[in-house]
Formats: sequence, structure tokens, C-alpha cells
Amino acid sequence: NNLSSWFSEVGRREEALAAGEEAVDLYRELARARPDALTPDLAMSLTNLSSSLSAVGRREEALAADEEGVDLYRELARARPDAFTANLAGSLNNLASSLSDVGRQEEALAVGDEAVDLYRELARACPDAFTPNLAMALNNLASLLSKVGRQEEALAAGDEAVDLYRELARARPDAFTANLAGSLNNLANRLSAVGRREEALAGGEEAIDLYRELARARPDTFTPDLAMSLNNLASWLSEVGRREEALAAGEEAIDLYRELALARPNAFTHELARALSVKGNRLFDLEQWDKATKFLEEAIRTLDTAFRKFPMAHGQLMVAIGRNYIEACEKAGTKPDDELLLPAITYLQAKQEAGRANEPAAENSDN
Repeated sequence: NNLSSWFSEVGRREEALAAGEEAVDLYRELARARPDALTPDLAMSLTNLSSSLSAVGRREEALAADEEGVDLYRELARARPDAFTANLAGSLNNLASSLSDVGRQEEALAVGDEAVDLYRELARACPDAFTPNLAMALNNLASLLSKVGRQEEALAAGDEAVDLYRELARARPDAFTANLAGSLNNLANRLSAVGRREEALAGGEEAIDLYRELARARPDTFTPDLAMSLNNLASWLSEVGRREEALAAGEEAIDLYRELALARPNAFTHELARALSVKGNRLFDLEQWDKATKFLEEAIRTLDTAFRKFPMAHGQLMVAIGRNYIEACEKAGTKPDDELLLPAITYLQAKQEAGRANEPAAENSDN
């Protein structure tokens, strides 16, 4: 189980999955013989397995693992609420993400709401122990609310998460500054969604300032977060008309992701492709069609190998980049490279034939 996590951290997804599956199989045997002692371990390993399945695009199987984990934790929490309510809340939070990943947004929202309710009760009884979990669940709930169009409620949940993390970071900056930065990034996405663009930009800039400090002290840990927030900043700057600054932020994100992807391609190629795509989109905003086309083409080529290996994990982003590339080519008066687009077109056709049409990937990333 631990080995699976370590493989995941360095982007070795297939090996992470294999180790996680073996862990679940062993815990099943153990829990069958000694359910009182080992069922919690089985539930925990199922939650971890879900993450590994999701990372390789096997989202329906990830959902099944999360559902089984929640069922086990419900039984455990029913028998021993003091011991397992927190585990149930955490597994519900994960299940909400898995439901969202397969497009079951209303169900995801209901499950996310339940997780928040449980964490509120826990935080009321033991604030020092569970306020961080409540803030995390509110952060996730904000994203779920946004996906079903309830933007004002999403904004309220995001605001509450930021307020909680501010208090936590004030008391324990070493422990919670990163969480504050992440929640500010997410809140900026929510503010942008309701048209409060200047406020979104201010929140995003605060997140970047925090991530710069964190990355200066611990570059291996926080450079990816800094790159992600810079990528988002490029979009927020563009929204308020500061397009040259948007280009600069996007370029910095690309530079950081190039270094990260060089060292750990399995972990960061996807994000490098996204950053290249964002840069292409910003050039498109400036009507620099030829340059936009080149960056979008590079984004497709960057993602190609990973996409062919894990099409379900990378397909949504690849299709979105492909659509932007075609539009940029039309504006530039050039013919799109059909061979370059063929894998994405084949993937999209297969999805549509299966009755599950893809929507374009969101440009901005939540933390």
C-alpha cells in the first residue's frame, strides 16, 4: 500500500496501480478471516486504489473502489462512530470526486455535502483536530457546486474555506500556508466564474506570492504548485485585459513545467501540455494566430505519448487542445496537421459512439 503511494508520487502510474491492487487483494483475505481487526485496512486500501485507478483514466473502476470503501466505513462508523466517523467523512469526500469524474455531478454534490456536514460536527467537537478537514471538504464542495452552475454557493463555500485556512495559517504557518495558497487559488476560480475578475486576480496574486515563498524554501515540494498558479494567473490577467502580463505569467509557468517534466516526465508532462495550451490561447487572444498555432501544436506533441498510453486520463485535455489548435489554424489561414490530430479524433469518435461525449477541459486548475 505504501509502495503504491511512492510509485504514484514519481508518476509511475501503472506500478502504483499494480501495488495497490495487490494490497487490496491481501487485505480482502485478511479481512475475511478477521473482519473486526482488518476491515478498516481494507477500506483504506480501497480508497488508495481508487486514486491509482483514476490516475490511469479507469474512472468507473475508481468509482467502484470508492463506493466499496464508503460502504465499509459506513458499517464501521455505525458500530463505532467515535473511531470511524472521520474516516467515513474522508471516504465520502473521495467518492464525491470520483462521481464528478464520471459526470454524475448532482450525486457528487450530495456526497460532498454529506462530507462537509460530518466534518462540521467533528470540528465543533474537536476544532483543533478537524477544522483542517472541514476547510478541505469546503474547498472540494466549492468545486462541485461550480460544476453544477451554483456559482454563488460555490463562492460562499470557497470563501469559508479561505477564512478557515487563514486562521489556521496564522496560528501554524509551517503547517497551513500551502493550504491557504491552494484555497486562494480555488477561490480565484470561483470569483472568475461569477465575473468578479479583479477580485479573482487579487486572490490569485496572493496565492502566487505565498507559493513563491514556499517554493523558495522547498522547491521540490512547491514548484509544481507555483507553476499551476502561474498558469491560472495567465488566464486571470487576460480576463482583465492585461494580456502582455498574461503572456509573461504563462511563459514562466512553461519554464517551470519544462524543468519538472524533464526530471519527472510521467508526473508533469500533462501539466506542461496544459501550460503550452494556455500560452497558445493567450497568443490567440492577442490575434497572434501563427504563434498561437505553434504553441498549441507543441502542446499536442508534448502530450501525445502519454495520451496514447493512457487515453482516458489525458483525453479530455487532448481534445480541448485539438479544438483550439484547429480554430487557431483557421484564423492563421493554415491547414491543420491531420496526422497530428488523428489520435484525438479517433478517441473522441469512440467516446461519442459510446454515448459519452467529451467536454473541453477547464483551462484553470483547482488545487
